[in-house]
Amino acid sequence: MTLVDTADLPEALISFLGAPSSYPHPVASVEHRQTHISHLFFAGAFVYKVKKPVDLGFLDFTTLEKRKEACEAEVRLNRRIAPCVYLGVQEIRRGPGGYTFGPEGEVVEYAVKMRRLPEERRLADAVERGRVDRETLRRLGRLVADFHRRAETSPRIAEFGSARVVAANCEENFEQTRPAIGRTIEAEVWRAIREQVERYLRVHAALFERRVEEGRIRDCHGDILLEDIFVDPETGELHVLDCIEFNERFRFSDTLADAAFVSMDLRYRGRDDLAETLLASYFEASDDERHPTLLAFYECYRAYVRGKVRSFVTDQPGPTAEERARAADEARRYFALAHRLARRMRPRVVLVMGLMGSGKTTLATNLARLAGVRALHTDRVRKALAGVPPEAPARVPFGTGIYAPEWSERTYEAMLDEARRALADARSVVLDGSWSKAKWRSGARAVAAEYQALFAIVECAAAEHVLRRRLSWRAPGAGATDGREELLSPQREIYEAPQAWEADVFLQVETTGDREGLAARVYENVFA
Repeated sequence: MTLVDTADLPEALISFLGAPSSYPHPVASVEHRQTHISHLFFAGAFVYKVKKPVDLGFLDFTTLEKRKEACEAEVRLNRRIAPCVYLGVQEIRRGPGGYTFGPEGEVVEYAVKMRRLPEERRLADAVERGRVDRETLRRLGRLVADFHRRAETSPRIAEFGSARVVAANCEENFEQTRPAIGRTIEAEVWRAIREQVERYLRVHAALFERRVEEGRIRDCHGDILLEDIFVDPETGELHVLDCIEFNERFRFSDTLADAAFVSMDLRYRGRDDLAETLLASYFEASDDERHPTLLAFYECYRAYVRGKVRSFVTDQPGPTAEERARAADEARRYFALAHRLARRMRPRVVLVMGLMGSGKTTLATNLARLAGVRALHTDRVRKALAGVPPEAPARVPFGTGIYAPEWSERTYEAMLDEARRALADARSVVLDGSWSKAKWRSGARAVAAEYQALFAIVECAAAEHVLRRRLSWRAPGAGATDGREELLSPQREIYEAPQAWEADVFLQVETTGDREGLAARVYENVFA
């Protein structure tokens, strides 16, 4: 298998396509661009795209017949989402007078003919200039969701979303980027990403199979990049170009993997905020739900693929030295993003703990909202076990009634059972409670270890007068919690303070001040 093929079109053909007089329509000048697999000629109102005769392992354009089939597939598949852009397949012939678009001579090449769209309406440029409005991203989210809803699926297509096939795709990526180690990706980064990806696939294989069973694997786009999305200046209509036509294995995928390409591209450009706008619109319009770690997995996968593809360009003879240098820089940035995203795919078990009044419930709630995960609160779980409405007060002496030791044991066991269910689906969970006993924290750590999840402890604290003021404000009751000022001292007596060695991530935070800012800082330390 050839990973980097230096084959190219004949120079005479490239010259022909680069000459304005070659075309059967008005052309003032021709702009020639190229990717690792194609030559593109921007000629007047049209663009002609010619495949390079390369074999990169994941695609094979080495014969004329294969290039013809790829061109026909490109037109057919892209018309699903950009019907007015892809006009057809143009024959290029060679006759006595040389190359021609006319009817005479032998067919020697094929080109995809496309309507040329205004460069200034390219979505990537609008994002880079900071001139894209959020409604455009919302429309894009809805467009992609609608495309996925209409996309074909079948038992054969579904096979491509299995853990086995996804693992093979990932392994291919890692093997094909070995030559890039030390050039566009450092060895330790390559190993770290590979370790996280392999762990996710190994521990959460059942999640991929469930996605298959739910019909989430479809004939998708496979390469949705902002560079290939255009906004019509008059109608605001979005045109999404350049889907994968050359390899079903890359196009047949989880719809979430397809959406992740767009969100990844926005993150690559430093616009996580726009990525979140897009994703919110996508999930609102689709019949799917957001799955944070699976989304991170596929965003990581997409970033890594882009790093690989840009690395290929650095070895090809066609691009200029400047183009190869730019490709190398972009590859490094994509791999750095993949590294960051790889850390996010690992599920978390986060204990937000502390004395009553320490602000742990507020922090846990805000943190879970930021991370898009579920928060469980001991006060609510305890009352559910007792058949008590969550808002009903249970004003009993310390350590009695539903706060007796045996009830606390049941409560924390129930919390851990819920955590297991979340982790079995590769979802993180935030567990809010005092966690005042080391044995309860040890149990939580053991549950995290079952699923190789990251285990974090966030201990909340506040000054004594703040604790007492917060608790006094709650009388005679405030929500599910039953914490009161007179219970603070008894709780402190039995409180077993956590130690740093107990967790993968250990934070002690002061909860007085900006609550949203605190949650954001904890998020960066625990989830990012």
